[in-house]
Amino acid sequence: MRAPVEGLVQIAGNAVLDVLVRGTGLGGPAAEVWSDNVQTVRNPVDGVLGGCGAATAYVLGGLGQQVALNTNLGQDVWGDTLRNWLESMEVDIAGLKAARTAVHVIALDAVGRRQSHYYRGEKVDWRASLQLPVPQVFFAAGYGSVESEDAAQLHAVFSALRRRGTLVVFDVSPWFAGRVEVEQMHALWKQIDYLVGTEEELLVWQDAENAEDLAQRVLDRGVERVVVKRGSDGALFATRDGAQGQVDVRPISAGNSVGAGDCFNGRLLYGLAQGEALYDAVSAAADLATRIVERGRGALGAFDTQRRKDNG
Repeated sequence: MRAPVEGLVQIAGNAVLDVLVRGTGLGGPAAEVWSDNVQTVRNPVDGVLGGCGAATAYVLGGLGQQVALNTNLGQDVWGDTLRNWLESMEVDIAGLKAARTAVHVIALDAVGRRQSHYYRGEKVDWRASLQLPVPQVFFAAGYGSVESEDAAQLHAVFSALRRRGTLVVFDVSPWFAGRVEVEQMHALWKQIDYLVGTEEELLVWQDAENAEDLAQRVLDRGVERVVVKRGSDGALFATRDGAQGQVDVRPISAGNSVGAGDCFNGRLLYGLAQGEALYDAVSAAADLATRIVERGRGALGAFDTQRRKDNG
């Protein structure tokens, strides 16, 4: 049995081009006459790196972590753009068999509320992760094309990697809701070392009275450690051995949360790979997510320069 490669983090998840249109909405009435079907916007339209896999890997690479990415990046112009961004951070990209790249057009109003048009792209082949070098840390998250079979495949991948000595981290995401049975999700949790999700996402799978109660109930399901992302309320973590903590963040009066959760995950994984105390890793992850919201450029706003390698 192959031993994990020290210092290697493998990410399995999707790659998306996020197109940010600020200060307007999408989906206005269609019309044949050009002057009747155009909405003008005052702010520039930005294309940024998105996806629970690609954005997370980008952050890890920028921090200097050795990272491999199993993703659904397409063989098209958008895929070339995302690939260039990822390779600039020395991300080792696998899974390059998709024909088209996922694209998410996001209209943002003045207070950051979203309206989206999302082409989900092709599926991620979770099983391909077992053909790559065994990582020290493995991370996966749901995305727009998941279904019940994805949870079954992830169960097998998580189990196999843990037997090889890999630390397994899973972000529940919003995408499994309504597509996977609760019992199937709870069974998946028993195959991981860290469960990550927003408070709203985790409440889909586990009733609770508050965030602290939620964390404890998740641990009671067999999860070893849980990190609850709480947006402007920071983050909370708890472990089965009794450790727990709350991390606060500085308030942001106006911002764009696109990509903040994925970048939080990237900095959290960096901390785990580097052996940081959980409080320190969660605190640094929350700080980076706050920076992402403030800068409004998704993962591309994670660093002051293209190749900044510090602790984020």
